[in-house]
Amino acid sequence: MDVFTALASSLALMLVYYSLRQFWRHLRYIKPVQRGIDPVGEAEVFLAYGRTREAVRVLKDSLKDDPDNLHAKVALLRAYSSARDSKAYVSLARDVHPQVQGQPVWHTIRENGRALAPQEPLFSKR
Repeated sequence: MDVFTALASSLALMLVYYSLRQFWRHLRYIKPVQRGIDPVGEAEVFLAYGRTREAVRVLKDSLKDDPDNLHAKVALLRAYSSARDSKAYVSLARDVHPQVQGQPVWHTIRENGRALAPQEPLFSKR
């Protein structure tokens, strides 16, 4: 029984540690714009290194300040595609569709959308 108690307390300590670590990161977070960094550029770096969750956080935060930033929305679509988050991808693709329809970027969005959500009529060839 002592082994199980030790294992349970060890697991509890790990959960507390990771929870506090996440909380500390959240408290220390400074927006890229306040640091003099382009949020889309920072997100692109995160995506290049496979840090999708950080890229999504930066882009969502950027869109709170500037909801019409099309470059941030397209980068966020890339992040959602990388994270395989089809629900968020489809929702954002519907939002940007009127602005990018007929442009080369829409072809990429549509192809990625077909891979994520093949049943979605938005991504069908017309």
